[in-house]
Amino acid sequence: MNRTIGIRGFYGIVAAFFLYCLACAYFQVYAALAAPAALVLVWVAITKPKYMMYFLAFATPLSVHLIDERYSTVNLSLPTEPLIILLFIGVLLKLLSSKNIQLAELKTVLSILILTDFAWLGFTAIFSTMPIISVKYVLMKSWYIVVFYFLAAKFFRSERVIKKFLWTFIISIVILSAYTLFMHSAGGFSRAFAYTAMRPFLPNHGMYAACISFIVPVLFVFAIHGKMLGYSSFLRVVCTVLFLFMVVAVALSFTRASWISLVVSLGLYFVFTLGIRFKYLVLIGVLAVGALLSNMDNLLTDLSRNKNESDDNIENHLQSVSNVSSDPSNLERLNRWNSAIRMWEDKPLMGWGPGTYTFQYGPYQLPHEMTIISTNAGTLGGIHSEYLRPLAESGLLGALLFIGVVLGVFSLGFKHQRLLTGADKYISMAVFLGLVTYFAHAVLNNYSEFDKIAVPLYSFMAVLTAIEIRYQNAQKNSQE
Repeated sequence: MNRTIGIRGFYGIVAAFFLYCLACAYFQVYAALAAPAALVLVWVAITKPKYMMYFLAFATPLSVHLIDERYSTVNLSLPTEPLIILLFIGVLLKLLSSKNIQLAELKTVLSILILTDFAWLGFTAIFSTMPIISVKYVLMKSWYIVVFYFLAAKFFRSERVIKKFLWTFIISIVILSAYTLFMHSAGGFSRAFAYTAMRPFLPNHGMYAACISFIVPVLFVFAIHGKMLGYSSFLRVVCTVLFLFMVVAVALSFTRASWISLVVSLGLYFVFTLGIRFKYLVLIGVLAVGALLSNMDNLLTDLSRNKNESDDNIENHLQSVSNVSSDPSNLERLNRWNSAIRMWEDKPLMGWGPGTYTFQYGPYQLPHEMTIISTNAGTLGGIHSEYLRPLAESGLLGALLFIGVVLGVFSLGFKHQRLLTGADKYISMAVFLGLVTYFAHAVLNNYSEFDKIAVPLYSFMAVLTAIEIRYQNAQKNSQE
């Protein structure tokens, strides 16, 4: 009897769906055809959040922006962001209804740094010069942190789940890159066509390059150390081919920041192979910054002699990175950075409020620093630095806390390479080097408010946290 009811119910649902589609077609309400799919996704988000995470990993690179990023710091991407918000609300409701909450993910050093940074962000939003903008920005940040860091870290306690998530993301990025290269080929792979070939999935080549760069070191590690991950020889060859393909994709993005980020990531891989400790790397970094500052005058003189500008020729395009005398892109970055510093000098403690830089920097531009791509209103883009943004928007403490999160990631990455063995060591290496590509890129651009960057950024950090929790639990068990 139950079986008969089940079969009848199934055919009833199929018939109802068929009639619904016919009605939509008859009345030409084609947008309504998406409703059944939306209902299915809502059901999966509520009942199977892990599978929704896989779906979001695949859908995020291929989601479509509805708002131009030049005019808003809060963008809506379909179909991903409504589902992320739904998952976010579901997590909050579950926390409120749970009587006994035990979240090991809250106790790691990286989690504490992320929460402290977010708490200060929320606090400075109270004193924002544009409260509505800041509240939207904080809310947006909160659902990325909750869903792709804390919820993901809980799922990532399973090595199998981590691998599935990473491969789902990799496949999506490869599809995105193949589409972009196909569109780019119509323009002969010229620099001009590289700026728009990734649309409608991403608004510009910088965000595209930052997004696809996340997986380049992941594929590199999978290809070199795949045996430790249990991958077959065939799969390691596939990883090698995909790695080479992605290097070409990044090169043809004509995004100098991403080229540099891959070099930095590769450099850190060799640091790992040499066994250099993190504290020594920090010391080298401090000495390098000191030497740079002490020779700043000579350096600026040398940089002023570089006349290479952005070009279709990749060699000339790369050499233009240090051109601060005539390259409009570089000069505009200096204009934005100097404006941010002046904004911070006016509000050094609390800043102007999260998400407000784009709307407030216009009056802080100086005429002699403005370029052919500057506007008096300051409406074309953001600050072009993930490190200076919190300085202007959340004050000195905001900038220091963000740097603290970055250093926390580096500390955890180096710790895992020193203490771990087996698959966990190489998964940690892969996602850490992926994060390094963005932290290096972030010196010259800022995209962390967009789902294309926020999803891999926080989920990769969640992998590190999950591996750290597994390591800590293993240490406790061995002591008992």
